[in-house]
Amino acid sequence: MANSPSSLWSVEPFDRQQHDRSGFDCGIPILNDWLTTKVSQFEKKDLARTYVLVEAGSTVVKGYYALSNHTVAYESLPADQVKGLPQIDMPVVLIGKLAVDRSLQGQGLGEFLLIDALRRAEYLATKIGIRAVEVDAINEAAKRFYERYDFLSLSDDPHHLFLPMNIIRKLQLPPL
Repeated sequence: MANSPSSLWSVEPFDRQQHDRSGFDCGIPILNDWLTTKVSQFEKKDLARTYVLVEAGSTVVKGYYALSNHTVAYESLPADQVKGLPQIDMPVVLIGKLAVDRSLQGQGLGEFLLIDALRRAEYLATKIGIRAVEVDAINEAAKRFYERYDFLSLSDDPHHLFLPMNIIRKLQLPPL
């Protein structure tokens, strides 16, 4: 379709020299602050990799997400997810942050970013062991957003969610 997000927008690895973050406002101060003051240090110290949403031909950041490796405690997983697995913490990809500028919320760009993150996780799972994608939903609205994409709650906190790799593979997402 001519006006699909992929024809108007691109998701790129964050580059502090190239991407303009100065006007970003998603409506949640902690997510705004992370992008404007902390992302460079997380990148420099290899704590996360951040991907930014920019309009075709622009360098102005209109959305972003951050990925890192993490583990989920075996005890936090639902019983149906641990059957036959060793009793060890499970390796996951953590979507540590995901936000869209307020001026563009409600246009499907959060989904666009999430799908891009899931594609990257699926690619990584062909290279290293990854059991699921994990998120810590910042609020109830974020929790509902992830639940629409079949994320499941972990037992330690209802806002702590995960999506198993076997479900991601069934989505048959286009490769990176």
